[in-house]
Amino acid sequence: MHKLRSILVREALLLLRDIPGLFILFFMPVLLIFVVTLAQENALKYQRERTSVLVVDQKPSLISREVCKALDSSGFFTVVRQVPEAPLTPELASGLIAQGKYKFGIDLDHPDSTIRIWVDPTLDQGYRTSILNSLQYLIKSVQARLAMNEIIDGLSGELASVIRVMAEQKQKSLPPMTCLYPSRNRESIVPNVIQNNVPGFILFAMFFIVIPLSGSLITEKNEGSYLRLRTLPVRLLSILSGKVIIYFLVCLLQFLLILWIGKQVFPLLFGFPPLETGSNNLAIAITTFGSALAAIGFGMIIGSVATTHGQAAMFGSVIVVLLGVISGVFLPVHLLPEAIRVISLASPLRWGIDNYLDLFVRNGTLCDIVPRTLSLMGFFGLAMFFSIVIFAKRK
Repeated sequence: MHKLRSILVREALLLLRDIPGLFILFFMPVLLIFVVTLAQENALKYQRERTSVLVVDQKPSLISREVCKALDSSGFFTVVRQVPEAPLTPELASGLIAQGKYKFGIDLDHPDSTIRIWVDPTLDQGYRTSILNSLQYLIKSVQARLAMNEIIDGLSGELASVIRVMAEQKQKSLPPMTCLYPSRNRESIVPNVIQNNVPGFILFAMFFIVIPLSGSLITEKNEGSYLRLRTLPVRLLSILSGKVIIYFLVCLLQFLLILWIGKQVFPLLFGFPPLETGSNNLAIAITTFGSALAAIGFGMIIGSVATTHGQAAMFGSVIVVLLGVISGVFLPVHLLPEAIRVISLASPLRWGIDNYLDLFVRNGTLCDIVPRTLSLMGFFGLAMFFSIVIFAKRK
């Protein structure tokens, strides 16, 4: 026990003296989660705000009035009928959209009664398609309703009144629609950028211990301190256990730091909803334990194989970033191509992120996270085995 305590003190001092390593472990993940979360929230906010639509309607008609009314009442669009530049004409509206001053426009004055929709060609394809589909849906709904009214008006007076009343009653009796977020224990946790980003950056921060951990191993090999330790009555397992314990505590601090940011900092500074972690604290602790061990195992194997600090830092950081990209740290996995989603199933970052998402968003149970947690621990066991084999062969 005295030997292990001495090794722990030594490892803690080495880590505390490594200022760049501490910067990478704590400041960089915090900076990234702020940048990525705010960027995603601004993108979503841009899409949630009312979209201004230029409407050319110099010859008002029944259909133009109804289209404008539908746009105003939809809650998604703001009708712009006047601009400071000049009276709004099709040519002016088209030019303003071409210049990027407005994103969408509708021409209700075309000579052959065609309703034309102008779209800014520089818009993101997904956003452009969603707004264009909404506009077309609203316009076609107005056209269908006016066509039905016209048919009813063509009927005899008493029959038209009866059918109109029946149609109005049927429309009022249509069932309302609501949006639900199913979870296993029937509690409602609304997904948002905080709920999705925090699990990813917890794993991303943990796996970046590869740089200081591998650097520590390489320093010991190059400076001979490892060989000097081996001349003492200290087992290799004790030397490696000291590193595992110290860096496990580092991973735990990273977890608590990012959790605190999600629960307290984002709501306080930006008004975001606080992070919801569910009620299964035991499952969260087990997931954190498995994720931390997998991150330590990754750092140990990189430090064992690499021969220089440059190799370890370059190779380790590149691999972590690549695993983060395909595992859902910067972008939800369901938005990635199918081939990448399949590849990401072999990533330990993906296993840990999916565990946290099951617990934080889906209110999962211990049984839901056991398979992936066992995979994380198995990854740690294999990494430690190969690390010990490689170290045992060092002369």
